[in-house]
Amino acid sequence: STMRLLLLLLLACTIRAFQTTNHLLVQNRPHYAPSKRDWRLKDATTTTTILSADEPVDFTDLMVMDVVLFQRRNAGSPKSIELGSVQENGNIAPLSTWTLESAYTSAINDMMEFVVDEEDLFPGMTSEEINVLSVLDGDVVGYGSRQVGGGKGPGNPHGEESEIIYYVDRAVVEGVYSTGVDDEVLNIDVVVNSNLEHLW
Repeated sequence: STMRLLLLLLLACTIRAFQTTNHLLVQNRPHYAPSKRDWRLKDATTTTTILSADEPVDFTDLMVMDVVLFQRRNAGSPKSIELGSVQENGNIAPLSTWTLESAYTSAINDMMEFVVDEEDLFPGMTSEEINVLSVLDGDVVGYGSRQVGGGKGPGNPHGEESEIIYYVDRAVVEGVYSTGVDDEVLNIDVVVNSNLEHLW
């Protein structure tokens, strides 16, 4: 329901604010070493971001609505990197978009918008199916919402159901990555589905 979604968004904003404050406190300590959750965006045009495939993020460290970079365990070689988000059941669903254009820009961000395709929502993927390489930090991720089906149609005739929009910085989406396996250089595999666009 819309109320439940609003509560989740409020919780996510509170968690992000806590993470940002905690990061600043930790960063001021001597010998600070960034963790996977403290992943920071590098200049994607000049730098290859190193992600460890041998030490994936523990699913128990993830929180609902976290946006992550992951690889499928049963994929071929080279294994592509994908965007996903943590769902209420603790599993991860891949993120899709309907456009490669920017949703909005600011002095420091160029944000693209993603949603979870309902066909990918349940049951989602578990730690047996994927490796989570990184959790994206709050300075490159944002959240919003929209009515399912645009608030019209048989699936949501009264506009009561909403879905989360995930905003991810373009520099992350178009970044260059390496997992340290055979010197492979990888990009994020972005799923574009024009059917996800709301035209009303």
